[in-house]
Amino acid sequence: MEPTGSAVAAHKALSRRLYEEVFGLGQLGAADEIMTAECVSHGPGAPPAIGTDGIKRQAMLLRTAFPDLRVTLEDQVGEGDRVASRWTGSGTHTGPLALPAGPVPPTGVAIAFEEIRIDRFADGRIVESWFLPDRFTLWQQLGLVAATPPPRTKR
Repeated sequence: MEPTGSAVAAHKALSRRLYEEVFGLGQLGAADEIMTAECVSHGPGAPPAIGTDGIKRQAMLLRTAFPDLRVTLEDQVGEGDRVASRWTGSGTHTGPLALPAGPVPPTGVAIAFEEIRIDRFADGRIVESWFLPDRFTLWQQLGLVAATPPPRTKR
């Protein structure tokens, strides 16, 4: 059965809560209310993760590195059992950033990055997600990778 308009609106509100409460406020327990314990999360470069521990770790990693992290929902579309969201995170790098290659000490740099996420719902909770964070832009801002040179103009 196709979700009703009110169900889609409720799904959109839950996806919004995930960003605002878990990432924006650091209220990790909200992830357990919004996502099922068996939720499958698909991200780039890693096998699917089961449960809410991964999103809680990611939120704490970002909130440790960027204690003033602010999240803004830029776009959101819902249809059927899916909600697609684009959000921006911004803050100041005043804490250590734990990366697989090793920790990055605080730089004091103001950053902003985006993420696109698709959440699939069943029985009023997220049961599966696909997310694409713009890590490259974040790493450029922190000086971890070279900034893209400006385009060359023809003479």
